[in-house]
Amino acid sequence: MRIKPKMCREQQAIQLAIAENDPLQSRRDVAIAAAEAWGREALQAEKREAGSVGLRDRLDAEITLEFAQEADLERNDNAR
Repeated sequence: MRIKPKMCREQQAIQLAIAENDPLQSRRDVAIAAAEAWGREALQAEKREAGSVGLRDRLDAEITLEFAQEADLERNDNAR
């Protein structure tokens, strides 16, 4: 399952709120790091939704196509 940009931005906002309001510095530091990570993930999710395809996605598509082609060949051979 892929994470949607909206969810990433919501989580980023939650972490930023924690970073602003938590009384403990260590928790504020963790929340800032988490907000930055959610922001990076949001950018990746936006790229995915915009149609940018990463290397892993391209490789997965190539492997899936190869399996589909092999299955077609087997079906054609069995139909004879």
